Amino acid sequence: MQLDLPQGSCHYADAGYTCYEVEDLLKECDQVQLVCCRKFNSKRKEEPHMAFLKEQYRKRIETNFSGITSFFPKRIHAVTPQGFILKLILFFLLYLKPNRTTTRNLS
Repeated sequence: MQLDLPQGSCHYADAGYTCYEVEDLLKECDQVQLVCCRKFNSKRKEEPHMAFLKEQYRKRIETNFSGITSFFPKRIHAVTPQGFILKLILFFLLYLKPNRTTTRNLS
């Protein structure tokens, strides 16, 4: 996993990224803290307050992602991988476009 993060930063990850060796290497070499949600049977237990904070961050990210994907069609028809990537980029740009409707003050 190639990361270009500044020293002393904190990287939040899902429970699927639980790898103690990578976590220790990032902490030793890059001074980057890898904070991942722990599984129930994890060898490294976490404090209850950290589990709560991680759950709140995860819910916020999932809510934002579901908001983005709600603008996508159910299927994306593309013939080539480049066409698929182009359509994804255009959907993201459409999502990020500011609302152009303005109201006039008629007084």
